[in-house]
Amino acid sequence: MKPTQFALDLREALGAESAGLWVFFMDKVRASLPFLMDSAGRPKAEIVQSSAIGQAGFDSWSAMVESSPDKGGLGWSVDSWKAWKRAYGIVQAHPYLRNLDLTASEINTLSREIQPFPPTPEALEAAKLKRTEKLNAKRGNAVAALQQQLAEAKTTIESLTSQLGRVTADLEGTKNAFTTRDGEYVELNNKHQQAIGQFKTAQERVAELEKAVSQKNSTIVNQTAQLSRYSEMGWFERLLAVFSPRNQ
Repeated sequence: MKPTQFALDLREALGAESAGLWVFFMDKVRASLPFLMDSAGRPKAEIVQSSAIGQAGFDSWSAMVESSPDKGGLGWSVDSWKAWKRAYGIVQAHPYLRNLDLTASEINTLSREIQPFPPTPEALEAAKLKRTEKLNAKRGNAVAALQQQLAEAKTTIESLTSQLGRVTADLEGTKNAFTTRDGEYVELNNKHQQAIGQFKTAQERVAELEKAVSQKNSTIVNQTAQLSRYSEMGWFERLLAVFSPRNQ
């Protein structure tokens, strides 16, 4: 598809927004394609076909806007077109804007933030000054709020740091106390084990003594019985008992 002179002229004008010449682009579109400005809806197909759009080989303005230059389009964006059209409507309502070299984006921003839109250049400057003052005040309030938040955060950090120091000191104290108690436990446990060993040894010794005492008691009983028998014998029987084989 071969680009038409109309498409070439429009593409050349597309780069003029920064210089405030985008209005001339819109003037050319309005002069050649008035139905794009006068109607918010989709234009009839026969109107499009008989216009510069159809002559460029497109069936809609959107297709021509978004098609690449090598296909005869503008290589642009429909969203950008809508933004320019919105700004151009404001320029038509306030012709003095043509002489202020404002971009379409700037005009749309002013239109959103300043209501109603100023009718004269002087009124616009006054409104812009007031807008700047509001923005500065808002920015100042935001900075003050952030500074307040920063101060509060600093106070909080200092408080938390102090609390952390106390908790750390308590933790160290607890660790030291635990170490001391652990040493005491080890020492007492050793003494306990030693006491258990001594107790067992004493038990064994007592058992041995009880066994010895039992044996001694048995011997004493036997000797007592024998003495009792001797005491009942005459001197001759005692003599016989001494020399008896049981007593040898």
